[in-house]
Amino acid sequence: MTVSSSTSKVSYNGDGSTTVFAYTFKTFDEDDLTVVLRSSTGTETTQTITTHYTVSGVGNAGGGNVTMLTAPAAGETLTILREQPLTQGLDLVPNDPFPAQSLEDALDKLTFMVQTHSEELDRAIKASKTNTITSTEFTVNATDRANKVFAFDSSGELSIAQELGTYRGNWAASTAYAQRDIIKDTSNNNIYICLTAHTSSGSQPISSNADSAKWALIVDAAAAATSASAAASSASAASTSATNAANSASAAATSQSAAATSETNAASSASAAATSATNAATSETNAATSETNAAASATAAAASAAAALTSENNAATSETNAATSETNAAASAATASTAATTATTQATAAATSATNAATSETNAATSETNAATSETNAATSASAAAASQTAAAASAASAASAYDSFDDRYLGPKTSDPTLDNDGNALVSGALYFNSTANEMRVYDGANWIAASSAGGASLLNYNYTATSGQTTFSGADDNAATLSYTQQNLIVTLNGIVLEDGTDYTASNGTSIVLASGASAGDELNIVAFKSFTTADMVPASTGGTFSGNVTATKFLTTANKIETSIFRVNAQSLTADTTIDATENASATGPLTIASGVTLTVTSGGNLSIV
Repeated sequence: MTVSSSTSKVSYNGDGSTTVFAYTFKTFDEDDLTVVLRSSTGTETTQTITTHYTVSGVGNAGGGNVTMLTAPAAGETLTILREQPLTQGLDLVPNDPFPAQSLEDALDKLTFMVQTHSEELDRAIKASKTNTITSTEFTVNATDRANKVFAFDSSGELSIAQELGTYRGNWAASTAYAQRDIIKDTSNNNIYICLTAHTSSGSQPISSNADSAKWALIVDAAAAATSASAAASSASAASTSATNAANSASAAATSQSAAATSETNAASSASAAATSATNAATSETNAATSETNAAASATAAAASAAAALTSENNAATSETNAATSETNAAASAATASTAATTATTQATAAATSATNAATSETNAATSETNAATSETNAATSASAAAASQTAAAASAASAASAYDSFDDRYLGPKTSDPTLDNDGNALVSGALYFNSTANEMRVYDGANWIAASSAGGASLLNYNYTATSGQTTFSGADDNAATLSYTQQNLIVTLNGIVLEDGTDYTASNGTSIVLASGASAGDELNIVAFKSFTTADMVPASTGGTFSGNVTATKFLTTANKIETSIFRVNAQSLTADTTIDATENASATGPLTIASGVTLTVTSGGNLSIV
């Protein structure tokens, strides 16, 4: 037969009741089919023939049916693939009749092999036809690339790169830390990344811990806090200096006022001293006048005595008058003496007042000088306070700038991907935050948030739509209630299993809808595979081993050495050296001869199958 269809895979959505599912391509053997059941959570389980399903229609050009023993539930997806064995069984014998049908079957099998490879390549991550990658090889050995990620170097070539790391929360003693683990030092809020895997010991801070060389500081929160504290201290000092300056200015004004008062008092004292001196001079003049009058009275008495000799009648009167004048003269002399004493006392008081006035004037000058000095000091203090305030403002601005820069890059814990930074500004490339919902660090690459730590998760999403007649636009909820969302050019779109070409067969431009160039027929199945940002799952290195914290489920672990020599031949050991049980739900096979070592037991449970070729 000719091979006119490239279809080698079909998918169906379970509904809890349907058990028969058609495959539309030819197979030469029922074992050439692989049946995979995908759960609603994305877990894929390869089904076993006769245990989970049966096959009909083997050898038919139009295919046949896969009948499930248990109907796939709603939300589950059943995928049927043809995986042609990579063998060639045709042997052409010289001079025999030409076996046209056998040759055609062999060519069909080769075509099926190519289609199997094509289907696998269609699911691989590839560069576009116009892109160039010089080499997809890398030379980094397993040890050096362990726990690293794929990346592109400055030339756009494939390389192995260092990822940021896994956030482990607060540092704790006696804890096993792996390379690139990220922790917080609670003693100073610094953030560190682990350089060397080790089990922690000692105490915080990490900078003085014996294991400090095994950590690298990536966020110096302590320095930022110190800068902020210094800024606050500078601001406080500036405020204190301003207060002191104001107090000094007030004291200077008070001293200046006191100096003015002292100067006024000195002037008043000097004026009073001058008045006292004038009064003393007046008293002394009055005493001299009284003394002159007394001398005149004595002369008059002598004249009267002489006149008494002349006129007796007048003598008695003159004598009386003389006695009166003498009395008056004595009184005047006493008065003059008293006035002179008073003048001397007032002159002494005036001299004392003048001395006090001079002292007050000197004190006033000294107070004025002190007031000027205080005023100068106050101006200097005010200038220093202004300088301190300016320095404090600069330190505060610097600390605020440093914190703002850090705050724009590490956004802290969030429940979902933020669209703006903590200031409401556009995100910067390299911004980092901890997703508390997914428990992982995420980094912004300039367009998308991607996991910065090993977190696992699906790398693609499948959307399945059943078309109505003439339908061209597919968006919103699909047959499984999943809402379509994708990144442009990160898509594979198939219609009834045929891969469509972007820009020719369909348009995908807005991230929420697919628009076909031609309307689909009723019942057509449109499948959309949307690739997400790739994150690696939890892993244990093959070279060093490790421990999974959760449960690990596997059908079997190999107990004998096996190796793949070529893409066709498989070589296995001939001796069984460990106890082995084939369970009731298992089919096992081995290439003989098979030797069971002494003391080793091979058990085939009822319902299990073992084939030795």
